[in-house]
Amino acid sequence: MGSGAIAFYIVMGWTLLITGGLTYLIVKQKNYDLISGFGNKTKEEQEQLIQNGYPQAIGKVLLHTWIILLISFILGIFQVPYGFGIGLAIYLIYLLVGMVYVQKYYLVDKRKKYGVLTSVFSLIVLLGVGGLAFAGFQDEKPEVKDGVFKIHGMYGVEWPIEDIDEVTLLDKLPEVKLKSNGFAAAGRLKGSFRLEEPYGKGKLFVHKGYSPYLYIQKDDEYLILNRKNQDELYELMVEIQSTNK
Repeated sequence: MGSGAIAFYIVMGWTLLITGGLTYLIVKQKNYDLISGFGNKTKEEQEQLIQNGYPQAIGKVLLHTWIILLISFILGIFQVPYGFGIGLAIYLIYLLVGMVYVQKYYLVDKRKKYGVLTSVFSLIVLLGVGGLAFAGFQDEKPEVKDGVFKIHGMYGVEWPIEDIDEVTLLDKLPEVKLKSNGFAAAGRLKGSFRLEEPYGKGKLFVHKGYSPYLYIQKDDEYLILNRKNQDELYELMVEIQSTNK
């Protein structure tokens, strides 16, 4: 078991434990003071919120999102293709939409204001996450121009060809141990990752399952990229090698 898998189990395990405990206290124990802002309300406002069903509705949203997160975790454990990523997307959408929906149970004189604020916040978060996901799934554009190897886009690099020490093909992708700073979803790996030894930390721009993989090293840095169209990969390798002579 790699360190990445161990980190995944620990982080998700603690997340489920903490959110599950919070959900239990709100839903079963009716400890509504754990809901943000509830404890700061007057006694009359708290009673009105309970009568309206506001904390109960939040409890249901928390319970449902916890179940979705648990299912996502299980799919991740069994490495169901795209399962964990899709599960997290559903979790986020349900949580944000749920937070907007529960505003209908809020205090009547403040319902509209908080409904608008929650809706705007949820929209901003969804657009931000959607934008990052869209950028992550976009293919980078490697090129050799004016003696420089460039990868445009997110996590891109710019290396002088003369500084490149090695260009070779790998039959398979080395085992990924940890994501340092990158995008990883639906078989797409982009950004900084730590791979099995002797590779260590480097950059990946790959679609998993499409071999071969082009390995490019400069000093103590390296990157690995591939293409669904193998001809594009071979052309890029030949262009780098010919320019590096």
